[in-house]
Amino acid sequence: MKKMMKRVVAGALALSMTVLMAACGGSDESTGSVAQTSSGSTAGATSIKVWVSSGAEDDVYRETFDKMETELGITINDEYYPKDELDSKLQVAPVVGDAPDMIVADYLLIPGYYETGMIQPIDEYISDDLKSDLLQSVIAESTYDGKMVSTAQFDSGLALWANKSMLEEAGVRIPTSYTDAWTKEEFEDALAKLKASGVEYPMYLRQNNPSSLYYTYMPFVVSFGGDYMNRDTMLTEGALDSEASIAAFDYISWMIDQGYVNAACDYEDAFYGRKESALSLTGHWMYTQHVDALGDDAIIIPIPDFGNGVYTCTGSTVWAMTTAAVDNGVADAVWSVMEKSMDPEHINMVTDVNGAIPSRLSVMEQDPELQEGGRLYLYREQLEANIAVQRPLTPAHMTIYSAMQSAIADIIAGADAGETLTATAQSIDDIIVENGWNIE
Repeated sequence: MKKMMKRVVAGALALSMTVLMAACGGSDESTGSVAQTSSGSTAGATSIKVWVSSGAEDDVYRETFDKMETELGITINDEYYPKDELDSKLQVAPVVGDAPDMIVADYLLIPGYYETGMIQPIDEYISDDLKSDLLQSVIAESTYDGKMVSTAQFDSGLALWANKSMLEEAGVRIPTSYTDAWTKEEFEDALAKLKASGVEYPMYLRQNNPSSLYYTYMPFVVSFGGDYMNRDTMLTEGALDSEASIAAFDYISWMIDQGYVNAACDYEDAFYGRKESALSLTGHWMYTQHVDALGDDAIIIPIPDFGNGVYTCTGSTVWAMTTAAVDNGVADAVWSVMEKSMDPEHINMVTDVNGAIPSRLSVMEQDPELQEGGRLYLYREQLEANIAVQRPLTPAHMTIYSAMQSAIADIIAGADAGETLTATAQSIDDIIVENGWNIE
C-alpha cells in the first residue's frame, strides 16, 4: 500500500463543497440527516467526540459508552449516522474542522481515511498481551500500511442459516462442518427437493438490500474462482469482470429463473418470519431474529463448494483513533475507551446481541455456542481453518461498494451479469486510476 499515490487528499479537497452538501442532505439509508446522540454526559470531565456507523449494535454502544463515562470519568459525545452519511461527513470533516476523535465503523472505510491522514496508528498503545489474544482475522482487518490502525470487539460469522425441520422434511443432508459442505450438485439437489416439498422460495438472498450481497455473496464468488479485485494491481479488471466472477453472478439469475429465489422480495423475514425460505444467506447479525423466531430449528451450515473450495467472509466493525484526537490532546482518553471496549464484559455485551465471534480468543473460549456442538461453532471453525476471505482493503471501498450495490440490484432485476460486471469494473477502475489508488 505504500506505493499508492496520495492524490486522494487533493481529490477530497476539490470535492469538499459537493460532499458537504451531500452530508447535510442525508442519504438513502436514512429518513433525515439529524444525528442520533446518546444522552449520557459527565460535566467537567475530559470530553471526546465519537462518530458511529449506525447499525444493529447502536443500543449496545449507547449502553457501553454510558458505562465507560462512569468507569473512566470521560464525557463521550457519541453520534450515530447511516454508513453513506458517515462517509460523506468524514470526507469533509478535516476541511470544515469537525473531525471526531474516534470512529466506530466498517473496517473497509478506514484505509480511505488513513490515506487522507485522518487515522492515528495505535501500535504504541496496544499491548503485546492484548494483541496476542486477538483472532488473526481481526489483526488482518485492523492492519493497514504495515501499522495497527484499529481494534475490534468481534469478527463476523457468515454461513447459510437453515431451517432444520424444512431440510429434514425434504430429505436433505445437513452438513455440520465446512469439511462436509454440499457440492454444487448437492446444493442444487437440495434446492430442488425443498421446492418439491412445498418451500416456496428455498433460498433467501436479502434481495431488498443488494448492497449487503457485496459481503454475503463473496464466498460464492471466490468458490467459483472469482474475486472483486486483482489484489496485485488493486484494480477490478481481470477479477470482477472475469469469467469466474461472471459465472458466480449468473448463478443468481439461474436461481431466480428456477424459482428458488424470489427476485421481487422486498422484506426481511422471508426465512424466519414468513417461512417461505429454508435457507438464508445472512450472517451473525440476524442471530436474534432467527433464534427468537425459529428456536432449535435455526441452525447454520456451510456455504457450498462451487468448485474451488469452501469459503466464508471476514470483516467487522472497528474502533479507530483519529489524528484529531492527537491534535485535541485527547489521544490517551480515546485509547482508554478503545482499550476498555476490549474488556470481556464489553465484548460480550455486543456479541450476546449480534451473535458475532468475540475478537479475543480468551473470551471466545467462554462462549458455549462457540464450542464444538454449539449452534455457532461453525463460525469459529471456519475462521480457525483460515478459509475466510476479506473484501478488498482499499481506499476505493466506497466506490466499489456503491457500484456493486447498483450492479447486483440490476442483475437481480434481470440484467445480463457479463455486461453489467464488465461495465462496472471499467467505471470503478476509472476512479481508482484517477485517484492513484492502484499499485503501479
